[in-house]
Amino acid sequence: MTIRLHPLVAPSPARTVTGRALHLDEPISFWGGVSPTDGTLSDPRSQYHGQCIAGRVMLIQELRGSSSASSVLLELIYRRIAPSAIVLTGTDAILALGVLVAVEMHWPSPGLFQLALPEQLSIPRDAMLSISPEGHVSINRD
Repeated sequence: MTIRLHPLVAPSPARTVTGRALHLDEPISFWGGVSPTDGTLSDPRSQYHGQCIAGRVMLIQELRGSSSASSVLLELIYRRIAPSAIVLTGTDAILALGVLVAVEMHWPSPGLFQLALPEQLSIPRDAMLSISPEGHVSINRD
């Protein structure tokens, strides 16, 4: 199976990023849903409440909007507890803004990618993924 993501914002510096897949089936808001101090999912309604997103590849089916999401993501990047990549089913200018500001600050930042839901669901849960800056995905089924 070949999976290619559409890069919205490539990781910076340009590099292959790795991390375990974290499929978020329910909508998530970075503002109020992710702790900017420790990188855990803080929404008590989430089935993954308490899990850390640092170094993970977040596969997000749906975002719940807040214009402050970019500042939460930027804080995670600054603290070096951000996910290694975020994969969305659509585009999101607010999360992209957080990543782009980190790039301008010369902070190592995650990749922001797009992948349609059927292809997202084909990625095994908790699989170790490697994603090139161009969006090529390798799946390690350990």
